[in-house]
Amino acid sequence: GSPRLSRTGDQPAMSEDPAAESPPVEPNVEVTRPSMGEVILSSSGMTIKAGGSFELPIKVDCPSVLRIRFEVEDGYDVDFSLKFLENADKAEVQTLVEPARSTAREGQLDIHTTGTCFVIWDNAFSWINSKELTYHLSLKSKEDIEKERVAELARLAELRKQAAIDGAAARREKRAEMVVELEGKVADMMAHQHQARNRLAAKQVELKELERRYLAAKAGIEAVAQVADTAETITEELQAKLSALLDEAAADQEDTVE
Repeated sequence: GSPRLSRTGDQPAMSEDPAAESPPVEPNVEVTRPSMGEVILSSSGMTIKAGGSFELPIKVDCPSVLRIRFEVEDGYDVDFSLKFLENADKAEVQTLVEPARSTAREGQLDIHTTGTCFVIWDNAFSWINSKELTYHLSLKSKEDIEKERVAELARLAELRKQAAIDGAAARREKRAEMVVELEGKVADMMAHQHQARNRLAAKQVELKELERRYLAAKAGIEAVAQVADTAETITEELQAKLSALLDEAAADQEDTVE
């Protein structure tokens, strides 16, 4: 089928194919391969003469994604367009992006077949001003993109798994910290309880000593009271005997006088 152009914002972007071959380029076009499955074409300060154009053919050997980013310096513009020629008998050049004046553009082109993509910057409308063009094109096979996507999903799944493991470990650590904290609080409470029991035992000993002293004092008081009672009884008996003797003495004296 025909390649499809999808846009990001107001500009197209591209990605490369592992099997893509670098086209004939100007001396100041830099061609790099970050990996076996990717080709990058870039240039800074590419001059398009007044009345001229620059066409960059990119060979596509398998379904791929082409990303394009470019800018014309000093606010100038050029006519930008994309064309594609399939690897088929009697194939005709298809226009994917109609020529349009652009100072900068970024976007993505999904290519579902094999052939050659032509990226064209045309300055034919300008008879006086040449244009300085900076661009960055990359071509990557859809197979490699899918592999990268699967690898990224696997990496994210592993990250989630590790995050879950780390979260469980963190929760276990938190629980352990809480257990240690509770054990410390229980130990403090038991120590305070032991100290309180010791203080209570000391108070009980002190209370018993006070009770013993009280009982001893009470016994002493009772003994003194008993002695006092005995002394009072003896005193009363002596007073009674003394009164009797005095009475007898008085009676004897009266008898003598008579």
